[in-house]
Amino acid sequence: MAYSSFFKRTLLGTAKRVVKLFYHDTKVAAAYLKRDSLKKLSILSTHDGNQHHPGSIYAIFLIWQPSNLRWYIQNALKALNANGINVIVVANHKLSQEQIFLLREKSYLIIERDNTGLDIGGYRDATLYLNSIVRPKRVIYMNDSVYYFASGLNSIFKRLSSTEADICGTFENYEHCYHIQSFCFSVSGHLFSKECFQKFWESYLPVNSRLWAIQQGEIALSKMMVPLANKVEVIFRPDDLIEPLSKVPNEQRNELNSLLPRKIRFDTPSLNSILPNDIPPAFAQKVSIRSQVHTGAFLYRKYLKCPIMKRDLLYRLQFSIHEIQHILEETGSEGHLKEIISELEAKGTPEKLSLIKQVRVAVGIL
Repeated sequence: MAYSSFFKRTLLGTAKRVVKLFYHDTKVAAAYLKRDSLKKLSILSTHDGNQHHPGSIYAIFLIWQPSNLRWYIQNALKALNANGINVIVVANHKLSQEQIFLLREKSYLIIERDNTGLDIGGYRDATLYLNSIVRPKRVIYMNDSVYYFASGLNSIFKRLSSTEADICGTFENYEHCYHIQSFCFSVSGHLFSKECFQKFWESYLPVNSRLWAIQQGEIALSKMMVPLANKVEVIFRPDDLIEPLSKVPNEQRNELNSLLPRKIRFDTPSLNSILPNDIPPAFAQKVSIRSQVHTGAFLYRKYLKCPIMKRDLLYRLQFSIHEIQHILEETGSEGHLKEIISELEAKGTPEKLSLIKQVRVAVGIL
């Protein structure tokens, strides 16, 4: 039995190395070989929008919506414009004429690009383009990897756009190393215009690998900019859960546990051994250990009215589809429950993928 287990671990380890070599390392090597051409922006076309707000506050909004502009995109655009934010929509694909027409009415500028470097590559193109035409007071970076619910979204964008902090993130991440999560954060114009900030984007090598985008994009960006910031502000923090959780009756600790992702839930003996007064900090500690938009997904939604929810909670095996449906029925889906469940089920879980793709997910490439 021990030999069989050792053999399986060895085989999996070998498979991971081979998959990483083929699907990640070769892409990185190829990008280095053509790095001179990759220094050019991957912009296919631009279209002027009709929404120009005073105040020089901008949002770079990365989208992948080849079929239509879904409800959460519409929610985000509405809330951004309500806060006087000039929206630069960056589509990582060609847009239809209908999409361009709709986006023009809600955007300052539309950029179509070819998806080189994925979302971080899009951030790069838009950053360098924006820096060449204006001197912004503040810039929000965001993408459509999350659902944007309407309720509470205005206040989030107001805080992102009006804070005095050089960096304001919606969530942070302590997995592997500390970094601001890149799907929704903002920087001051002072930080944006710094030479080292612009140099980071100029020198960033856009590789079509999720692993590269996380390590050399999201994490490296935080390592560069956090030490430069006068202040780092985070909107949703684990400690903010302590006060509302202290009001939850002790007999509901099992229900609280079900709001944590499956992989980090307390086992029954551990949960029952926690003193009532220690429940709130114990749950806050659980949320703090990994990607907090995942670990605190439904605790933040239920107790802090968070309007942002990751679209990969099922795919990353955080919750079952039935758990997601039940929690959204309780916390609210603003009439989009069927659409959300349908989308999550369509993407499914890694078990439905081919063996090679499952290994790619395990490595972090897919």
